[in-house]
Amino acid sequence: MKKMFALLLVLVLALAVTPAFAEEPLQVYGVSVMAGGAAWGRFEDGLMAACEENGWEGHYLAPVNANDYTAMVQLCETALNNGADALLVAVTEPTLFEEVLARAKAQNVIIIGLCVGLEGYTECVVGTDPISLGENTAIALAELAGDEQINVTSGQTRLADATQNMQVGAFESKLAELAPDAVIVDRFECNSNASTAADKLSALYVANPELNACVSFDSYVGVGAASFVGDYGIQDKFIALGIDDGAEILTAVKSGTLDATIAQQWFEIGRQSVNCVAKKLAGETLEYNQGVPTVIIYPDDVDAYAAENGIDLT
Repeated sequence: MKKMFALLLVLVLALAVTPAFAEEPLQVYGVSVMAGGAAWGRFEDGLMAACEENGWEGHYLAPVNANDYTAMVQLCETALNNGADALLVAVTEPTLFEEVLARAKAQNVIIIGLCVGLEGYTECVVGTDPISLGENTAIALAELAGDEQINVTSGQTRLADATQNMQVGAFESKLAELAPDAVIVDRFECNSNASTAADKLSALYVANPELNACVSFDSYVGVGAASFVGDYGIQDKFIALGIDDGAEILTAVKSGTLDATIAQQWFEIGRQSVNCVAKKLAGETLEYNQGVPTVIIYPDDVDAYAAENGIDLT
């Protein structure tokens, strides 16, 4: 009888503690515009690192074709169907995303906007302040140009991108202040394709021989600019500014095909977006705009920056 009682007691205790051990980790889904790259590849690393630190499961979803916003909405649906507890998403087209975000909100999913959000649905937006980014780009260009005349073009993902247009607008306003004689030769889009960026730069350079600078508001503009500068052998007479801090970008800065890059610190954006989920779960009130500062990286800064941030340049 005593043995049976002891056995029952062990069974009751086992059943009592089982739920604590069986509790599944939080499911955190990041949905972005593309897989890999100098920006979103670093974001994914930051997201995964922060999820691991919290004991959560991180997932990263991106469309097969970069900047396919309809596919991104479908990926949000996939995340919800898979039991997402938190959704970190770049709300690139608010009207397109509203329905799926409403569904997520109805399911009590914590929604964090990545660079862009949708008030009423996203708890906050984590990303670089667009005005600060544009102004820092102008500051770096003016510093690199010195007394030289600036004839510059800017490249971005899509000319219709509202956030990037804010960045470009801030760049042009600050540049007019720092270098009143500077000329904006053109603006172009590359849809996150380095070859497209290089080809468009080449065509602009042929049509406008006075062109002597390019600034980037898409990391692949920087990669394309580095290729263009290298192919033409114009490192000493053309200023090329990249954006972001992926290994390919930093290597180009170090080699001289890019003069500098403006790091948006995407690893930190990934980490901070996950930390915002943790704060929300803890009952903290979140400021809506969670700005992450930019950093200007010149050739002499590359090795130290890479080492400090765990970026392999080999």
